[in-house]
Amino acid sequence: MWYWVRDLLAAQGIDLRLGHAKYLKAISYAKTDAVDAATLAQLLRVGLIPEAHMVPAGSRETRDLLRSRLVLVARAVRCHRSIGALLEKYNVSTPEALPELPRLQAALHAEQEALLKTQIRRIEHELRDRVLATPDAQRLVWIPGIGKMVAYTLLLEIDDIHRFPSVRRFHSYCRLVPGANDSGGTRRHQRSRDGNRYLKVAFHHAAVRAIQYFEEIAAEYRRLLRRKGKAIARALIRSSRPSSMRS
Repeated sequence: MWYWVRDLLAAQGIDLRLGHAKYLKAISYAKTDAVDAATLAQLLRVGLIPEAHMVPAGSRETRDLLRSRLVLVARAVRCHRSIGALLEKYNVSTPEALPELPRLQAALHAEQEALLKTQIRRIEHELRDRVLATPDAQRLVWIPGIGKMVAYTLLLEIDDIHRFPSVRRFHSYCRLVPGANDSGGTRRHQRSRDGNRYLKVAFHHAAVRAIQYFEEIAAEYRRLLRRKGKAIARALIRSSRPSSMRS
């Protein structure tokens, strides 16, 4: 909802802050608008409101279109897996070998998948015309493992790299480091759900492609795999360049 509110208030010269809903815990239990407004005003006065980044108006619609593509991709994958589940259920290798009604189910899933793929291609065509020709996108696609969709995601989700005060903050925002669960002087790492999930997916895809198609990165991955295991090795590839490439 904040898009139109921001545009309305910014035009009036009002300093608008977007609070981070997840981290804004210190809200009164008396859930009335008046109490909430007073509490937020006090928190803002003492600088205790964790702020969320507001994407510029010129990038919002393009970023949202890119995110909608990921939703369509997930739906297409579910359709494909549903067909596979029917084949497994009836122990056949093709949809044509299914009984009548399950065959109809498979046909409907296949039609949905075909429609979704057509819509995905429409989105990719629109994004290519708007984003690919930019100088930043052209630089990104030359990096091993980064294709067009990953480049678009990095550009539109990061927005301005200078908003991160350090590399560590950037890694944390991209979910490239594990979360911490400290208690009684003991530190336990756990999967973090904080940060930008779209950037996590993008860096994961980039790491997989780089391992598949670039031998130098694949060699570093195999070295890490022997010492750290699959999950940590892939995470290290996502968050840094191989040591043999740093020179």
